[in-house]
Amino acid sequence: MKRKRLAWMIVFGLLATGLIAAFAWAAYSSHQNDQDIANFLQAYPFARSTKLDDCSLCHPGGPNPASPKYGSCDYCHITYGLQPPHGPVPLNPYGQAYLNAGRDQQALRNIEGLDSDADGYINLTEIQALAFPGDPRDYPGLVAAPAVSLNEKQIKKLPDLKEFLFLNASKSQDWYAEYKGVTIWDILQEVKLAPGATGITVFAPDGFSKFFPLDAADPQTPPNITYDVYGPYPKGSFYGGLDFVDYPKHPVYPYGSTIPDELGMILAHQRDGKPLTIGKLVPDPANPGRLVLEGEGPYRLVPPQKIAGSPDRPSTAPPLGDGWDFDPNKDHNAGFSVRSVTAIRVEPLPAGTTDFRWTEGGWNLVDQARLVVYGAIDPVKYPITGEISDRNGDPVAGVQITFGLVSMSQVGMTTSGADGRFQTDLPMGQYIVAPIKAGYAFKPDTVEIDISKKGAKVKFKAYPAP
Repeated sequence: MKRKRLAWMIVFGLLATGLIAAFAWAAYSSHQNDQDIANFLQAYPFARSTKLDDCSLCHPGGPNPASPKYGSCDYCHITYGLQPPHGPVPLNPYGQAYLNAGRDQQALRNIEGLDSDADGYINLTEIQALAFPGDPRDYPGLVAAPAVSLNEKQIKKLPDLKEFLFLNASKSQDWYAEYKGVTIWDILQEVKLAPGATGITVFAPDGFSKFFPLDAADPQTPPNITYDVYGPYPKGSFYGGLDFVDYPKHPVYPYGSTIPDELGMILAHQRDGKPLTIGKLVPDPANPGRLVLEGEGPYRLVPPQKIAGSPDRPSTAPPLGDGWDFDPNKDHNAGFSVRSVTAIRVEPLPAGTTDFRWTEGGWNLVDQARLVVYGAIDPVKYPITGEISDRNGDPVAGVQITFGLVSMSQVGMTTSGADGRFQTDLPMGQYIVAPIKAGYAFKPDTVEIDISKKGAKVKFKAYPAP
């Protein structure tokens, strides 16, 4: 059972029915069989697969002791545990209004004229703009930062790098592994860095993130170690036969020898010849009040050591005095890797633009093996053209067409002309295209497109609204 389906079943179903079910922990990508989200998507079909098609529409997130914040789904599971029955779950102002109004499709219509989050915009206006009607920090008119959404095929078309390297952890077991992926530099070249870009912040959907500058001064000395996009990274050495190190079956180098592979900061998609295990949240065995990320994939940011060195035991292991005890001055690069990467923000975020909420939308990107790169970039844009006509084939003018990155926010808008045609230019990515005009319904009500370098074309039919 996917986690998104699970969260809606818990959050809405249990409020009124006390539903009891067994749960499997995974990323989420669908709401199957849940009547509440079915109500919302039937009332507002253009919101399907956008950021509103998510638990965060009606539920707040909360504090995370290990990261800035849990997303709404994670926070609910942390607060109320794995197994029902649960107590009342938290609702944001829009979710509370929906519940108070009767919790059905008519309830959604009845609260369209309310300004649930008191941000100056009624709920319907916010929903049509793909803004959260229950969060005053999100409202129509905010400008999304430039963004490119890359799918697995597009990522794997970039030059790949295979590197056998050593990852030194502080509290857990060190390991050697052969990772294969694409360099972060090649990804940034693909999306076109904007002048003034200084670094990247890499996000995982559980709230974990790390910042890396584009460049850092070398050589470096411990304990002040900075991993950067450009590098360079020195070749490491192989120390085999240690019982506190995890080794793959291949390759095996002579003890103490220099590993010949060239190293770079990469976004890996394979480990030891196999695709990375998809990340998911599971209960922490040591602390039932937390969820922890299990798995690495579909993508893991891997920074090699800046100061190549030998393994050491975890900081939690008792010292033995044999030369392999934990050394705080060694380069513990493993703690700077990022598992299940969903987004790379290129710093600084352009003035006047909004950030994305990776604790909310990131798990959908994990499901789809997508990476979003946004911020201080100047990506190439490709044409989206379309036309809107009525049942007689006559053009329909004045239709507002919105473009939203899948699982995220609205990033573009245009209007059909007198000939019923429209055009806009957007970077590569997966978008939901939705037409809106008072008094009209449309078939299809939304179109999902994946913009490549060839652009895209769409058509809609307009009918009098029922």
